Amino acid sequence: MHYFKKLSAVAFLVILFACGDKDRIPRDIMKPEEMSAVLADLTIAEAYGNNLVMNSNPQHYDSMRQEKVKVYSKQVLDLHHVSPKNFYNSYTWYEQHPDKLSAVLSQVTANLTERKNKAPDMGELSAPVAYRLRAIFPNAEKAILLSANSDTTKPFIKRQK
Repeated sequence: MHYFKKLSAVAFLVILFACGDKDRIPRDIMKPEEMSAVLADLTIAEAYGNNLVMNSNPQHYDSMRQEKVKVYSKQVLDLHHVSPKNFYNSYTWYEQHPDKLSAVLSQVTANLTERKNKAPDMGELSAPVAYRLRAIFPNAEKAILLSANSDTTKPFIKRQK
């Protein structure tokens, strides 16, 4: 009889843990809001990196593009205080949970659409770069060096002393 009680207790514990909260996001995984913010900024960084080298030497285009995108991606992760390992682990977890990934990607789309709608007409070249960038990047002063003498930017690069 004592053996039956032990077996019942073990079976109950196994069932209890097997029926855990499968929708719960583990502690070491980025929260959906944080993940969507990082993915939105990475999307912009990749687009910017791709456009920067478009007019460069065609022989070196792909390697230059890849290098720019790597640099900008690392800077985006640094700005969000996320390590590459944490980001990749989180992204892998979200890939294994398509319903959660779908919700995150919907947030990314909404974020990018909102930024695009807030942005001034990019065809209006007379608008200062600082104004155009602040419309897209609300915290541009912290993340982007704006040259006072020219109309160029270096996104996501921190000032070196």
